[in-house]
Amino acid sequence: MAGAVLIMSETAKLEMIEVSPDCSEQICCDSLLPALKREQVWLAGYSCLHTHYRIERRLADVHCFLLTLAGEGEVLIGDRRERLSSGEWALIPAGEQLCYQLPTALSETKEWELLWLLLHKNSPWDSYASRPRLGCTSQQATLLRTIENLYAEQERHQDPLLSALLVEQLGFYLRRLLQKEEGQSRGERLALHLELKLKESLAESWDVKRMAEALHLSERQLYRLCQQHFTLAPMGLLQRLRLQRAALLLASRTDPVKKMAQLCGFKNEYHFSTAFKRQYGMAPTYYRNRHHPSFKRVVV
Repeated sequence: MAGAVLIMSETAKLEMIEVSPDCSEQICCDSLLPALKREQVWLAGYSCLHTHYRIERRLADVHCFLLTLAGEGEVLIGDRRERLSSGEWALIPAGEQLCYQLPTALSETKEWELLWLLLHKNSPWDSYASRPRLGCTSQQATLLRTIENLYAEQERHQDPLLSALLVEQLGFYLRRLLQKEEGQSRGERLALHLELKLKESLAESWDVKRMAEALHLSERQLYRLCQQHFTLAPMGLLQRLRLQRAALLLASRTDPVKKMAQLCGFKNEYHFSTAFKRQYGMAPTYYRNRHHPSFKRVVV
């Protein structure tokens, strides 16, 4: 904890904020962006946390929403600590003990990119915050861009109309995420976490053992998870994601087919072509001829 800044509130029964100097945050406030107040958002921000970070407090009138963008953090949910990995979120109702921090084990990499919002109680947000909740989403990049744009507006003496539109967008995305209750069960959260992790590194060498280790599961548990949520074996899921990425690249880029196969994790062009034809009913070159404007052939 060397070098961390420690703040203890004199008015709160318990408020502890320990922040290492290498942590950085961008914070939007309703006093500077009145549009946030109309959406019943007090603060919204993005935090890039390193080395040491720990928050402990109890906010009687504010709900707290936390969403991991990258890395991993720990959040207190009721009487247990939960790990939040990329795409996973937590909603802590007003009045509940709020405690979140970087992992405490010395052997672990301590880095956590976090998006967060503090939402006023006695507002429409109450309907989503009747209890502590965990979930998972694939929309973290969309939410981050919205907050980054809001922060830019705040810093350059915002255009009120643009700020209002951005806040409306932020509220829409958050309500949609909470209404869907996406990934409420642990199994759903693990399944989406696996899908996101594979999509981030499709070109890497994956096998069942590495996937299981990434989720802290046994190989048997991983098989059950994939069958339940994807109706596929783990390697079948990986192949499907690689072929989906290949279809996107073929329809949008002009690289040689061999290079696209490598970018998607296929070491053998023939294997790629065979798998692609089985999935989409046509060879990669024919697929590109049909879907990429530069390759389409005009039939007279």
